[in-house]
Amino acid sequence: MQKSIKHNNNQSFIGRLKERKDLLTLAENNEASIVMIYGRRRVGKTELIEQTFRDRHLLKFEGIEDASPEVQRSLVMRKLAEYTDEPLLKNIKTDCWLDVFDYIHRYTSTGIFTIYFEEVQWLASYEDNFVNELKHAWDNQFRHNPKLLLILCGSSPSFMIKQVIRSKSLYNRSQHELHLQPFSLQETQEFLSKKSKREVMNAYLSVGGMPEYLKRLKNASSIYMGICQLSFKSKGYFVNECDKIFISSLSGDGQYKKVVEFLSDKRFATREQIAVHLRMKTGGRLSDILSELELCHFIQKYTPYNTTPNSTMARYRIADHYLQFYFRFIKPRLAEIAAGQFEEHPNNALTLDEYQQYLAYSFERYCQSNSHQIAKILGFSGIRYKAGSYYSRTTNAQDKGFQIDLLFDRDDHVITLCEIKYSRNKVNRTIIDEVERKLALFPNKKKKTIQRVLISIDGVENALISDPYFDRIITIEDLIV
Repeated sequence: MQKSIKHNNNQSFIGRLKERKDLLTLAENNEASIVMIYGRRRVGKTELIEQTFRDRHLLKFEGIEDASPEVQRSLVMRKLAEYTDEPLLKNIKTDCWLDVFDYIHRYTSTGIFTIYFEEVQWLASYEDNFVNELKHAWDNQFRHNPKLLLILCGSSPSFMIKQVIRSKSLYNRSQHELHLQPFSLQETQEFLSKKSKREVMNAYLSVGGMPEYLKRLKNASSIYMGICQLSFKSKGYFVNECDKIFISSLSGDGQYKKVVEFLSDKRFATREQIAVHLRMKTGGRLSDILSELELCHFIQKYTPYNTTPNSTMARYRIADHYLQFYFRFIKPRLAEIAAGQFEEHPNNALTLDEYQQYLAYSFERYCQSNSHQIAKILGFSGIRYKAGSYYSRTTNAQDKGFQIDLLFDRDDHVITLCEIKYSRNKVNRTIIDEVERKLALFPNKKKKTIQRVLISIDGVENALISDPYFDRIITIEDLIV
């Protein structure tokens, strides 16, 4: 190898401690390994790989959208020519991926190398040839260099899981799997270290823990102003991001987007309601669509805490914070955004009251998805429990607006019922009537002790402190330490 291809240290890179430790352990094993990494677009896969392996020679080959296999192979050869200072390589025509892998092997047969294939679903053109031929190259060439790591990385969880990780071709070939998750709330706090905890939470509830999104909000005067600038100006970063997400994750099939958009209008929906909207039967094709959207973590299926996952009471909701925001606020305004109506004052597109209502809903979903954290804060994470929402056909018939957003049915004969509020003001005593109405509808058949918990970002007014109704109040100081 003629050219140094090491990466500089990014001083602003934070978090990912466990992921980096696991990857570095593999690199030090003195055994060739295949690492399969997948995760949503903009979750930070490339930065993790480049920073973790910056002391190794790293050859990155990236697929491009909608290119033919011939073009993909040509681009890989062109990049190899650049890495090796061998310009003639870019003129070589290859007939299959085996030829490409052979050329890469010639330059990586000895030495400390990381071969990094990015957006594998595009490199492979969503077909099996890439993986099948890689198996042959691995068995006969790559694995003989004990200092070599081969990384297969993609933004399409469905393709990565079904056609790479579960592929019989690569089964049990020193493979390791990493599903890279968004930043946690704590990592977001570390990344936005100059922002208040309230602002950190607003950012997280608006766009999730996506490092690239958070980076663009980092220097905004407020998260609200930053969101408006990026969402409602004609060249705002978040305006066209949605299409790119669906293309990289799900090959741009319009049916997937229709489901997410429908859920943004409905807040939640049953399988039957989604089928009617898509004008589709509830069987095979719909099952595939919903399953792949769940694999991408775009939507989430949930059932009452006391039923099975396959209950007919199952509902679906959007799980991705940015997609929820996009379909709620950006998409309905695309024509106005394109016309430049909000160029001078982008905050005119989203009032603070609308934004606050959105944050309140998003905060409910955050608490539901992070029930383990709530249990830890409340001190019973070591006790077995069932956690989730509660609703039923009976309660729905009595009060269509009834749902307990989060409760814990604990083995120590206690039910912890959580009331969740995300407002700009401290909660007052009117909340007592809301909780009492829910308790009246909730069937406590085993007569368990009820623990009342309020999760409120700013806490409560003094009247709820001097004459306490709740057994425990969780505030932002508990959620972001």
